[in-house]
Amino acid sequence: MNEYLVPLTSACTLVTLNYVAMKVRSKMLTDSFEQLLAPLLTGLACIIMMLEPLPEPLGLIDLRSLPIFMAGLRYGMPIALLSTVLPTGFSLISHENHAWFNIAQDLLAPALISSLFHNKEYRNGFLDIPIRHGLQICSYVFLLRLLIHGLLISRLSWPYVGDQLFMLAIMSATFITLIIMVNDENKSWRLQRQMELQANQDSLTKLPNLRSFMPIANNALHRRQMSIMMIDLDNFKQYNDLFGHLEGDQLLREISHVLRHHIREEDYLARYGGEEFILLSSETDPIKLSLYAQRLCFMAAQSFLHKNQNVATPITISIGISTAKSPQAELTQLIYEADQALYESKRQGKNRFTHYKELQVLDQKMNA
Repeated sequence: MNEYLVPLTSACTLVTLNYVAMKVRSKMLTDSFEQLLAPLLTGLACIIMMLEPLPEPLGLIDLRSLPIFMAGLRYGMPIALLSTVLPTGFSLISHENHAWFNIAQDLLAPALISSLFHNKEYRNGFLDIPIRHGLQICSYVFLLRLLIHGLLISRLSWPYVGDQLFMLAIMSATFITLIIMVNDENKSWRLQRQMELQANQDSLTKLPNLRSFMPIANNALHRRQMSIMMIDLDNFKQYNDLFGHLEGDQLLREISHVLRHHIREEDYLARYGGEEFILLSSETDPIKLSLYAQRLCFMAAQSFLHKNQNVATPITISIGISTAKSPQAELTQLIYEADQALYESKRQGKNRFTHYKELQVLDQKMNA
């Protein structure tokens, strides 16, 4: 009876190793290292399973395959095959009986079969791994091994088949436990990510808020010169008073949609507050910035032509632009300068843009 406790002990060991691997991945692992660390941890788990040999009657199904199952299911064929390298080397070095046969049966075949059920969403955690995939993989591997063993041994006794069914149950239960653990970890990660997103996202426009904008902009400014655009929705108060706050909220959603779809892909747009938006741009050339701002003003005016027919004051945008003179510039100073330039655009009649440098030149002329 004690021989049936051995696979149970191996299963508990594997569950513990899976828990440790998940914690290592969540606390220490970054995407850039995952390609190396995932097969390394999988291979080590396989070797630990190989160090706990099963009794002879139960030896048809070896639990060393289970880490390979998870690697193939979660990461796909390249990682699964790479995960077989360490246990293959260990099997050859330790002079395991029928080494090449065991490698093909216990490592390569599981890697290929489990990879057939891989979905890229399993890897990034956005989709839970279905339990049925675990049952299907275990069943297919079991049938394959039973078929191979039946060809090698002309007669299979019922006690022997019963022992293998017991091992199938242990293998399936263990693999399902591993899948449930991974899914629970992914759910916790998704919940945390959702909470972080809500904390850093403006609930009305779905744009990033100022809280998330500031550290991103600061980091960018520490690396290179950047430009800031302060964008204000013209005549918003009059529109709000005329049509009500619900229509005003809808207008803010629409202008955020227009801006988001006409800024450069590498630039970063956020809601500054009220009817103001802030744009971090990697463009620093004054001429190109002028063309950029001019296009945004034009697209905003075109987008609200139908609304402007019903209002005395048209819906447009005004922009103030400031460019860092050098890397390591102060973000708060840039925002202040862009805000001053925005005020000048408003004073000049709205639906236009102003560079802060133009204000400096104007001040110098007035002082002279």
